Amino acid sequence: MDYSYNFETFDITHIADQYRGKTIEGLFPNHSVVSNKMGQFMEIVWKEEEFQCDINLSLSKKKILRNLKTIYYIGDNIERQLNRKGVKSLYDLKINLKYNGSAHRLLNLIESRNYKSLCNNKNIYDLDVAFCFDLEELLFIDIETLGLYDSPIIMIGLGFFKNDKFEIHILFARDLEEEFAICEHLKSELLPKFTCFVTYNGKSFDIPYIANRFMYFFDENPMIEEEDVPYERNNTRFHHIDLYHNCRRKYKGNFEKYTLTDMEEKLLELKRDNEMPSGVVGLCYKKYLNDPLRYVGLVKEVIDHNYWDIFSMPLILQKLLED
Repeated sequence: MDYSYNFETFDITHIADQYRGKTIEGLFPNHSVVSNKMGQFMEIVWKEEEFQCDINLSLSKKKILRNLKTIYYIGDNIERQLNRKGVKSLYDLKINLKYNGSAHRLLNLIESRNYKSLCNNKNIYDLDVAFCFDLEELLFIDIETLGLYDSPIIMIGLGFFKNDKFEIHILFARDLEEEFAICEHLKSELLPKFTCFVTYNGKSFDIPYIANRFMYFFDENPMIEEEDVPYERNNTRFHHIDLYHNCRRKYKGNFEKYTLTDMEEKLLELKRDNEMPSGVVGLCYKKYLNDPLRYVGLVKEVIDHNYWDIFSMPLILQKLLED
């Protein structure tokens, strides 16, 4: 999240005036009110019927098989030497007397889709084991918060594939008390359905932040294994593909900045309709709480901003797998 913006650098007047007097319920007829034992919150749902995205997770398997450096003692120079001799994949190493044992062990992990063991290899990154998951197991996540540290989560954007269609769900706290119910819903109803997170810089921000709020409300963190210490780990139960780090690594030197909106515009050639920067989200939400009818347009912009964050992540994932 970029918190360098304020209302001096981003004009909110025309947005507030455009929607003054309307209600958030009226602006999003695709909403429902979800109730659980911790309270209520608003859920807004889009089912993207025409979503142009064809993610082929198996492409990551081909990349691992071609990466000879995943074998101990093979570096860049030895890999080039082996390539010149016609050794192009780990399968070719099965008949190499020096490396066949390591190759067999690694190939067994690949065939069994043992992503946790594969990720212990320093030359295998989170994206490289995407083939270990089915598309329906991926949960795209992006949160909006009232502030940068130890502040309430006001919105959680979620995306997932269901029946070959991409759905975007935004969990919105109409007031700060509804955060409790949102966290309960995420913990009990959503997380058990998935095995892999996909975020944009979520390893540094979104997932640790959610873990902190779980600890605040429930004194437990459902994203870690039972033997882990909650205050030392934020996620060990779910695999996590962080698109931000993969973009920086794969496209190093190609772009000046690697923010999500920069990748949308320069990598995907996608220009979002929404104009709100992340840095004013908390300020806009506070104004909405103080005067909902006057500033409902600001919250609409926050919701639209979160929608586009989720919308673009599968497209970036597809691009990273294909390049």
